[in-house]
Amino acid sequence: MEKDRLKILSICSWYPNDFNPTLGNFVKKHAEAVSRYNDIVCLAIFPSLVDADIRLTEKIGESFSEIIVYYPKKQTKFRLWNLINNYFAHRKAFKKGYKAVQTIIGKPDLIHLNITYPLGIWALYLKWTQNIPYLVTENATGLHVGTDHSYPRTILFLCKRILRGANVLLPVSADLKSYMKQLSPKSRFELISNVVDETIFVYEEDKPSENKKSFIHISTCLDVHKNVSGMLHTINRISEYRQDFDLKIISDGEVGYAKDLVQKFGLDEIVSFYPTMSTAEIAAMISQSSALLLFSNYENFPCVIAETLMMGKPVISTNVNGIPEHVHAFNGVLVPKGDEQELEKAICMFLNDEIIFSPKDIHSYAFNHFSYQEVGRQFDHQYRNLLKSNNN
Repeated sequence: MEKDRLKILSICSWYPNDFNPTLGNFVKKHAEAVSRYNDIVCLAIFPSLVDADIRLTEKIGESFSEIIVYYPKKQTKFRLWNLINNYFAHRKAFKKGYKAVQTIIGKPDLIHLNITYPLGIWALYLKWTQNIPYLVTENATGLHVGTDHSYPRTILFLCKRILRGANVLLPVSADLKSYMKQLSPKSRFELISNVVDETIFVYEEDKPSENKKSFIHISTCLDVHKNVSGMLHTINRISEYRQDFDLKIISDGEVGYAKDLVQKFGLDEIVSFYPTMSTAEIAAMISQSSALLLFSNYENFPCVIAETLMMGKPVISTNVNGIPEHVHAFNGVLVPKGDEQELEKAICMFLNDEIIFSPKDIHSYAFNHFSYQEVGRQFDHQYRNLLKSNNN
């Protein structure tokens, strides 16, 4: 007889924590979507330079719980000694965290590994030692094999072993799947995208049109990745012949270089910066914006695109990796990577109302693809198929 609610352990290589409160926030959102259909515990482990001993924090809920374990990281001049000590501290932290998991849900029905590296070794370990099957959701651009931003060979070798041990692989985009197939060609793949809480990113109908359009950019602002400098060069050129727009940049990263460019170009009246915000605050900012602006050199499929579309707002972005799988002519504009002239053209066409979007259609697409309701259902379907095939 099929269980009403499964017991899921989510091992999370990335997860919001004391030292990086926005790391892997999309992982937490996936878990929240899962909790609508099944009981899930998220387990994350992080090194700490401030803790003298292992520290465990817990948040226990009815269907969604979190366990974050911090272990002291050694940093001496003896590299080998550090590696040995840190490995055993990490292993001890995992065992303590897994024991806490068992007090909440007992032995998990299956493991949902979020991001292969570095914690995938524990999913593989539990499969070997306790016969618990696992699947993998992957977002990391580090698996873009053969690119200048992929993981080093040693890490890719470890990832290959972990991916091949999984029962199902769930990349967030078809583009990422093509890279992962190079590491694990015989694996079973299914696509499940990033997720958006439709109760926070709420679509509002019949909002009056703005006299002045406002763009929003949300990212780490790591320039080699997000190409914020190229975006600002484009904004500067447009500002020389029109000022009927502004740009708001929200970032939890290092934005000093971007602020220097804004000051150099004299864009203080057009470009403004905002620090880390809560999910609700980000939703409010998107609601007040006209469109999302991205100029990335590479991506998988950023959560911020799904969030923007959920609110019925269009996207102007580069045509890279997983983005064109969901950004189409009815919900956005795609430009070639690094092409500032095409970005300038797209922005101006939007400002001139030469391209018109239906907010209702944008929202409908997003709800059917990214809502907690839909993505949670897709995960539930994968879980039950995995267990059924594993028991046959």
